[in-house]
Amino acid sequence: MLATIEKVKISSSQTFLKGANAKSFAAMILTHSYHKEEPPFRSLSVLNIEKALTIATQLQAKEGKVYRRFKEPIKYLEARIATEKWLKEEFINKGGEPKTSFPLYMVIENSTWIEEGYNGQSKKVQISVSEFDSKEISFTYPDSMVSYWLRDKKQESFYQPDYHGQVFRLDEILQIIKKFGMPMEKWKFEETRKYDIFIEAQIWNEQAIFNYLQDKI
Repeated sequence: MLATIEKVKISSSQTFLKGANAKSFAAMILTHSYHKEEPPFRSLSVLNIEKALTIATQLQAKEGKVYRRFKEPIKYLEARIATEKWLKEEFINKGGEPKTSFPLYMVIENSTWIEEGYNGQSKKVQISVSEFDSKEISFTYPDSMVSYWLRDKKQESFYQPDYHGQVFRLDEILQIIKKFGMPMEKWKFEETRKYDIFIEAQIWNEQAIFNYLQDKI
């Protein structure tokens, strides 16, 4: 259903307060970037494994660093399945109420890494976090697959015990941002922050996104 939506308007730009607190969450903007020749919010997770493997293999040939994850399609899909199982279980344990088996992905504010990774060929959808039910959205700092992988890297200098390998509710990620700030460009220059390229938001209700985009077409 979401894959049929190809043209959307972007909401008014807002800047999320660096000194985030529970009262400022409405100013938080979530961004989903996608290739300009493709529809937004495409998901391999909703496909059967054979179809997902076929598409992941095709994506190997595309240019841009966002497609490097498909270098080994089978390993990527196995890691994605394990990560999303972990995300859902952790979110439910924290009181989350996912409406879908798999989330759709956005990031808080923006990500230069993702934009650069499309080689200037990206478009984006931006939605205020206030459009979502807080029980249907979770967060990881950084990317969920990376955060899941980091759980086993506790002895490394780049491991951040306060937020790596964890799934957060909205109120929790606000406190993490208040304490550690947004990633910004630190990942480019600081060894201890090299994996902190963005804060990912997992949307566990595709209907909420569909309804929003329908109103913006």
